[in-house]
Amino acid sequence: MKAVKWVAPRKVEVVEVDRPVPEPHEALVRIESTGICGSDIHYYADGRIGNTVMTGPLVLGHEYSGIVEQVGADADPGLVGKRVAVEPGIPCLACEWCRTGHYNVCLDMRFPGGPPYDGALQEYVAVHAGFCFPIPESMTPAEAAMMEPLAVAVHTVELGHVKPGQTAAILGLGPIGLLTAQVAKLSGVSRLFGTDLLDYRVEAGLRYGVDRAFNASELNTVDTILKETNGRGVDVVFDCARSADTPALACRIARPAGRCVLTGISGESSGTFPVDIARRKELSLQWCRRFKFNYPSATQMTASGRVDVRSIITHSFPLERCQEAFDLVCDNRDNVLKVSIDQ
Repeated sequence: MKAVKWVAPRKVEVVEVDRPVPEPHEALVRIESTGICGSDIHYYADGRIGNTVMTGPLVLGHEYSGIVEQVGADADPGLVGKRVAVEPGIPCLACEWCRTGHYNVCLDMRFPGGPPYDGALQEYVAVHAGFCFPIPESMTPAEAAMMEPLAVAVHTVELGHVKPGQTAAILGLGPIGLLTAQVAKLSGVSRLFGTDLLDYRVEAGLRYGVDRAFNASELNTVDTILKETNGRGVDVVFDCARSADTPALACRIARPAGRCVLTGISGESSGTFPVDIARRKELSLQWCRRFKFNYPSATQMTASGRVDVRSIITHSFPLERCQEAFDLVCDNRDNVLKVSIDQ
């Protein structure tokens, strides 16, 4: 079968690899759509995320959907023929964290598209059948692949403990930020600020629920938000940027006793915080590690039309044109938001 492998920074190649054979607990999924994620871009451009380093050719991609063509002896035969959104990370299901409901921080997680595990930019994947979620016929394969970033957004807002009538800010209006905006408004946020460094993303924020969006390279984020909240700050800050600088900004624009949810991946192994500000405000700093148990609610939100994932997908490419697709996202060209690789 065909697969696309990262071979060097900013270089991928189409190669031939063996089609996988499912284990007894697995499903064989013929992949229909795979989204390109910000973490994919870190690996593509830099060959690393923090201390996780690419050491050789690897298939990228972890946001995917497809048709189940075969299942192993111990898997649900009712999955065969179904279109599914696949939750990519497969935990061990036996450790303390898995057994206590925190499988997203399992230390033995097998996460595709990051070393040493091949990802979804190929024609078939064999994956634990329990992590395959059938989707309604009304959803397209590309929308189904969007259940992964939407699950991140749902978990992000859950961690913010948003209450109706509260205010919030989103730093970074890429796909995760735009999805977080929609979920935050569904959760009752009364006024939502949003910032980005690209004008077209600022404009997109206004289309997806942000009430006041601005370019952070033109207006000072802290001064602007504090001025517009009469010096109070916002109740919750969602950092959805790929920047090492935004966590500190989050601390500065959160109100005293506020909450900062740090979802974005800067690619750095360490960072700095204004500890004095965070301490004096008694801020709650909450990191987000992907998601847990969020695929069913993400699917329901999309199927019911309460969250729009379809229009965030701005570009589609075939598997053979992955190099072009990655370069487009990496360079932020043509007003790109989300790219899907469709087969």
